[in-house]
Amino acid sequence: MKRRYNVFAIFIIGFIVGLTIMNLIQIHTLDRLYRIQNQLSNQLLDREIKLERLNQSLNSEKASIIKDLVIEVEFEGNPLVKDEIEKAIHFYMTDLVGRELWSIDGELVYKILEDRILDIEGRRVKLRVKYIVLSEKISISVKAQVIEDL
Repeated sequence: MKRRYNVFAIFIIGFIVGLTIMNLIQIHTLDRLYRIQNQLSNQLLDREIKLERLNQSLNSEKASIIKDLVIEVEFEGNPLVKDEIEKAIHFYMTDLVGRELWSIDGELVYKILEDRILDIEGRRVKLRVKYIVLSEKISISVKAQVIEDL
Protein backbone atom coordinates (compact mmCIF):
# COMPACT_ATOMS: atom_id res chain seq x y z
CA MET A 1 0.00 0.00 0.00
CA LYS A 2 2.87 2.31 0.84
CA ARG A 3 4.44 1.56 -2.55
CA ARG A 4 1.26 2.77 -4.32
CA TYR A 5 1.39 6.04 -2.43
CA ASN A 6 5.05 6.48 -3.36
CA VAL A 7 4.35 5.82 -7.05
CA PHE A 8 1.32 8.10 -6.93
CA ALA A 9 3.33 10.84 -5.15
CA ILE A 10 6.16 10.60 -7.71
CA PHE A 11 3.62 10.78 -10.52
CA ILE A 12 1.99 13.90 -9.03
CA ILE A 13 5.37 15.57 -8.42
CA GLY A 14 6.47 14.78 -12.00
CA PHE A 15 3.19 16.08 -13.34
CA ILE A 16 3.53 19.36 -11.42
CA VAL A 17 7.18 19.77 -12.44
CA GLY A 18 6.25 19.08 -16.09
CA LEU A 19 3.45 21.65 -15.99
CA THR A 20 5.77 24.20 -14.42
CA ILE A 21 8.43 23.70 -17.09
CA MET A 22 5.80 23.85 -19.85
CA ASN A 23 4.40 27.11 -18.43
CA LEU A 24 7.86 28.65 -18.25
CA ILE A 25 8.51 27.78 -21.89
CA GLN A 26 5.09 28.97 -23.08
CA ILE A 27 5.24 32.26 -21.13
CA HIS A 28 8.19 33.39 -23.24
CA THR A 29 6.32 32.51 -26.42
CA LEU A 30 3.19 34.32 -25.26
CA ASP A 31 5.20 37.39 -24.21
CA ARG A 32 6.85 37.48 -27.64
CA LEU A 33 3.48 37.19 -29.39
CA TYR A 34 1.99 39.97 -27.25
CA ARG A 35 4.94 42.23 -28.08
CA ILE A 36 4.50 41.52 -31.79
CA GLN A 37 0.78 42.21 -31.54
CA ASN A 38 1.45 45.53 -29.80
CA GLN A 39 4.01 46.51 -32.45
CA LEU A 40 1.58 45.71 -35.25
CA SER A 41 -1.22 47.59 -33.49
CA ASN A 42 1.03 50.63 -33.16
CA GLN A 43 2.02 50.45 -36.83
CA LEU A 44 -1.63 50.19 -37.83
CA LEU A 45 -2.53 53.20 -35.67
CA ASP A 46 0.31 55.23 -37.21
CA ARG A 47 -0.81 54.35 -40.72
CA GLU A 48 -4.43 55.21 -39.93
CA ILE A 49 -3.35 58.61 -38.58
CA LYS A 50 -1.25 59.28 -41.69
CA LEU A 51 -4.12 58.24 -43.95
CA GLU A 52 -6.53 60.51 -42.09
CA ARG A 53 -4.11 63.46 -42.40
CA LEU A 54 -3.66 62.80 -46.13
CA ASN A 55 -7.40 62.65 -46.63
CA GLN A 56 -7.82 65.92 -44.73
CA SER A 57 -5.14 67.62 -46.79
CA LEU A 58 -6.68 66.35 -50.03
CA ASN A 59 -10.11 67.55 -48.96
CA SER A 60 -8.75 70.94 -47.96
CA GLU A 61 -7.08 71.39 -51.35
CA LYS A 62 -10.27 70.42 -53.19
CA ALA A 63 -8.15 68.68 -55.81
CA SER A 64 -9.86 65.99 -57.82
CA ILE A 65 -7.89 62.78 -57.59
CA ILE A 66 -8.56 59.74 -59.79
CA LYS A 67 -9.73 57.05 -57.39
CA ASP A 68 -10.99 54.24 -59.57
CA LEU A 69 -10.78 52.78 -63.05
CA VAL A 70 -13.82 51.09 -64.63
CA ILE A 71 -13.26 49.20 -67.85
CA GLU A 72 -16.11 47.86 -69.96
CA VAL A 73 -15.21 45.49 -72.79
CA GLU A 74 -17.66 44.56 -75.51
CA PHE A 75 -16.48 41.24 -76.90
CA GLU A 76 -18.36 38.37 -78.43
CA GLY A 77 -16.56 35.18 -77.65
CA ASN A 78 -14.81 33.40 -74.86
CA PRO A 79 -15.32 35.17 -71.48
CA LEU A 80 -11.78 34.25 -70.49
CA VAL A 81 -10.43 36.18 -73.48
CA LYS A 82 -12.65 39.10 -72.49
CA ASP A 83 -11.13 39.01 -69.00
CA GLU A 84 -7.62 38.98 -70.48
CA ILE A 85 -8.48 42.00 -72.66
CA GLU A 86 -9.79 43.84 -69.61
CA LYS A 87 -6.63 42.91 -67.69
CA ALA A 88 -4.42 44.23 -70.51
CA ILE A 89 -6.31 47.54 -70.66
CA HIS A 90 -6.12 47.81 -66.89
CA PHE A 91 -2.34 47.29 -67.16
CA TYR A 92 -2.03 50.23 -69.57
CA MET A 93 -4.28 52.55 -67.57
CA THR A 94 -3.39 51.66 -63.96
CA ASP A 95 -0.91 54.55 -63.66
CA LEU A 96 -3.79 57.02 -63.94
CA VAL A 97 -5.20 56.06 -60.53
CA GLY A 98 -3.93 58.44 -57.86
CA ARG A 99 -3.13 61.27 -60.26
CA GLU A 100 -4.88 64.62 -60.27
CA LEU A 101 -7.69 64.94 -62.76
CA TRP A 102 -6.37 68.11 -64.38
CA SER A 103 -3.06 66.38 -65.25
CA ILE A 104 -4.66 63.67 -67.38
CA ASP A 105 -4.94 64.20 -71.12
CA GLY A 106 -8.07 62.46 -72.42
CA GLU A 107 -6.80 62.54 -75.99
CA LEU A 108 -3.65 60.70 -74.95
CA VAL A 109 -5.73 58.02 -73.21
CA TYR A 110 -7.78 57.68 -76.40
CA LYS A 111 -4.68 57.35 -78.57
CA ILE A 112 -3.18 54.71 -76.29
CA LEU A 113 -6.19 52.43 -76.70
CA GLU A 114 -7.62 53.24 -80.15
CA ASP A 115 -6.63 50.67 -82.79
CA ARG A 116 -4.34 48.89 -80.34
CA ILE A 117 -3.70 45.29 -81.23
CA LEU A 118 -3.34 42.88 -78.34
CA ASP A 119 -1.94 39.36 -78.61
CA ILE A 120 -4.07 37.22 -76.32
CA GLU A 121 -3.94 33.43 -76.27
CA GLY A 122 -2.50 33.29 -79.77
CA ARG A 123 -5.20 35.57 -81.15
CA ARG A 124 -4.79 39.12 -82.32
CA VAL A 125 -7.46 41.40 -80.90
CA LYS A 126 -8.05 44.94 -82.12
CA LEU A 127 -9.53 47.53 -79.75
CA ARG A 128 -11.90 50.36 -80.73
CA VAL A 129 -12.71 52.98 -78.10
CA LYS A 130 -16.42 53.64 -77.64
CA TYR A 131 -16.14 56.29 -74.94
CA ILE A 132 -13.91 57.63 -72.17
CA VAL A 133 -15.29 59.50 -69.18
CA LEU A 134 -12.74 61.34 -67.04
CA SER A 135 -13.86 62.10 -63.49
CA GLU A 136 -12.86 60.81 -60.07
CA LYS A 137 -13.74 57.43 -61.57
CA ILE A 138 -12.41 56.91 -65.09
CA SER A 139 -14.83 54.90 -67.23
CA ILE A 140 -13.51 53.38 -70.44
CA SER A 141 -15.60 51.37 -72.87
CA VAL A 142 -13.97 49.52 -75.75
CA LYS A 143 -15.12 47.16 -78.45
CA ALA A 144 -12.76 44.27 -79.13
CA GLN A 145 -12.64 42.24 -82.32
CA VAL A 146 -10.52 39.26 -83.25
CA ILE A 147 -8.44 39.98 -86.35
CA GLU A 148 -8.48 37.16 -88.83
CA ASP A 149 -5.02 36.40 -90.20
CA LEU A 150 -4.93 35.96 -93.95
